[in-house]
Amino acid sequence: MKRNILLTVLVIFGMALLSGCAMIQTWPDDERNAENKMIVIQEKIGDGLKTGALTPDQSQMFLTTLKGIRTDYSALRNKMVYRSEWESIHVRLDVLGDEINRALSSTTRIQEPRNADRIVALQHRIDDIRISRRLSLSEERDLQYRLDTIRQDYMRMTEGGRYISIDEGADIALRLDLLETDLNRITRVEEPWSGDRIDALQRRIDDARINRRLTVTEERDFQYRLDSIRRDYIRMTEGGRYIAREEGADIALRLDLLETDLNRLR
Repeated sequence: MKRNILLTVLVIFGMALLSGCAMIQTWPDDERNAENKMIVIQEKIGDGLKTGALTPDQSQMFLTTLKGIRTDYSALRNKMVYRSEWESIHVRLDVLGDEINRALSSTTRIQEPRNADRIVALQHRIDDIRISRRLSLSEERDLQYRLDTIRQDYMRMTEGGRYISIDEGADIALRLDLLETDLNRITRVEEPWSGDRIDALQRRIDDARINRRLTVTEERDFQYRLDSIRRDYIRMTEGGRYIAREEGADIALRLDLLETDLNRLR
């Protein structure tokens, strides 16, 4: 008799559990868990791009996938839906997270192209300084000599297509860091440079709007992203202070991603 009662209770409990999953209702726990997963994924993509563990194309691909999931997440948020719809969101987030982890773990020998990109970027900055005459002749020559020396050593290390060792890569990265620090200290151009990029991107969005090269949705998305970057940049530089290296890198990364998306519309 007791066994029959227990069996009945278990059956009723199981049916209640199944019916609960099949009910149309809000699912706050699933919503919060999805938010946490998206935050972690966003950070992994950003960190991977900053460190060179992910290429810009990989980062953009993952961000596009995440954007699609986030769109579907927003459609479910605070809505009365079946549990299966949230389960689908979590499956997609888990799959994306696994793909990013595989890309991060399988990406090796990334120090070289990252250092090479930094050398190119620093050369652009020195060339810009030379044209605008923001440095004395002796300062300009000193910076150019140091960068030339780094470039020559880097080319020697990678001659014949070989990969440089961790110690060699660390030495190049350190010398580039010191050169960039001196550039920032002498010229104080990091903040105005980001400010100029924001202004340039605003002009591109305005031009695309006038020439109707963007849909209304694309225009709103680009403008929202740029406005968000601008507000953060103004907050970071409020009172005339210079933004920290990490803050500047974050602003630059977000501007890079926005510019990449704009370039795809050409």
